[in-house]
Amino acid sequence: MHPLSGRRDATASHLESGRLCVLTSRHRHAFVVVARAGIAELLDNHPPTGRVQLNVPVKFPDGWEANHAVLAHLSNHRVLT
Repeated sequence: MHPLSGRRDATASHLESGRLCVLTSRHRHAFVVVARAGIAELLDNHPPTGRVQLNVPVKFPDGWEANHAVLAHLSNHRVLT
């Protein structure tokens, strides 16, 4: 289950990129993501609030950006029910 599925808010804990790492890397035979509609809209309503500094590399992947990237990739393989 996607960590933002069914949520009305997106806290820093839910946006941690490590949650996506666990979601996408623990499978052994198949990989199926079950999620409710509205995750992209939820992310857009709760943009990242961290400081951004020019010419300073980010040490850890940004969870907000990682969630959008994963959703964009998975949208090509989407099955609607």
